[in-house]
Amino acid sequence: MLIITQEQLNKIINESLLLHEYNESADDSYHQILSETVSMWIDPETDKRIDDTAEAANMPPGSLAAIYRKGLADWIEHNRYGKGKEQHMHALEDIGDFIHNRHDTRSQYPVEWNRVKNFRIKKKQKEYRHEIEKRKKLRQREEKRKERERRE
Repeated sequence: MLIITQEQLNKIINESLLLHEYNESADDSYHQILSETVSMWIDPETDKRIDDTAEAANMPPGSLAAIYRKGLADWIEHNRYGKGKEQHMHALEDIGDFIHNRHDTRSQYPVEWNRVKNFRIKKKQKEYRHEIEKRKKLRQREEKRKERERRE
C-alpha cells in the first residue's frame, strides 16, 4: 500500500503548479517533470484495487503499481487528452494487459515481469518449505505417539 506523507503531497502540488509555468514546446524537461509528478501519486482506492488485483493474479503489488504509474505517464506522453479514454482507465487497462499478456505487454515491461517471476518462485519455495516443516512436525508427533505406546 502506498502511503504519502504531507511533505510528499506538498511536493507534488508544488511541482504540478510549476508545470503551468512551463511551455510545452520549449523543451523536453516539461515532459520529464510531468511524468515524474504524475507517477508519484496513486490514490488509496486505486491502490487497494491494485493490491486486490495483484493478490488474485499472484503478482507483487509493487510491479502492478509501477505499470500503473507508467500507464499514467504514457497517457500524457502520447497526448491522449480528450480522445475518449480517461487517464486512470488507460493505466488500469495496462495492468490488465500485463496480467493477461495481451499485445505481448510483458515484453514491454521486462523488469516488472522478472519481478513477477521471482515473486512466484519465492512464493513456491516458501510454500514448499512450509509443507516440509508441516510434514516434519507430523512425523515428530507420530514418533512421540509411538514412543508413548512402547512405554505403556
